[in-house]
Amino acid sequence: MSKLASFVRMISVGILLIGIIGGGQAATTQVVTASALQKAASPQDFMQQATNELLQKIVEDRPQYKKNPDLLYQIVDSNISPYVDFPLVAKRVMGQYYRQASDGQRQRFVGVFKDSLVRTYGNGLAAYDHQTINILPGRGPVSGTKASVQMEIVSNSGQSIPVSYELQRNEHGNWMLENVVLNGVNLGLTFRNQFASDMEQYHNNIDQVISHWVPDLPKVHQP
Repeated sequence: MSKLASFVRMISVGILLIGIIGGGQAATTQVVTASALQKAASPQDFMQQATNELLQKIVEDRPQYKKNPDLLYQIVDSNISPYVDFPLVAKRVMGQYYRQASDGQRQRFVGVFKDSLVRTYGNGLAAYDHQTINILPGRGPVSGTKASVQMEIVSNSGQSIPVSYELQRNEHGNWMLENVVLNGVNLGLTFRNQFASDMEQYHNNIDQVISHWVPDLPKVHQP
């Protein structure tokens, strides 16, 4: 798989995580900045600003995490954890099996799921090599609380992969990223199906599923 395909697969997971905002977080400078970002004039503005700031941070900190790979995961953790309700995300991934899991199993999966995605996200960001990321214009004024933002990631050789972001405004009027469709593949549904498949493979043994959990990202077929 090319560097472009690997980058798109992994960074899309990271962007998906950033959009699932958890409630009850302590007020910090990061949260204030995100709130202002979410109230941008349009969904396209929100995604453009978020993308620009994210990639700027990656470029600036590259010399440090090149020397210490663990620093990259720390950077990722500190930047996404204030925004993500990991227990809610894990619950959605577990689907119907959440009800039969014990409190201890639920908490354990939250930890494993968070760690796996932080590392996946970090590896995706490390693969960034100044690819062009275009936020495409909206097709008209946004009405209601839902919107879809189209993006394309283009390599220097001209290869392009489409990404679609599904957003919804919450009760405070903030744009929230609910899901990512990568080259036609729904990432949220992919993880939920993976958990169900793993449950079948390990004969409904939740502990085994948790112990062997690794995000199974969809392959990206380039044109």
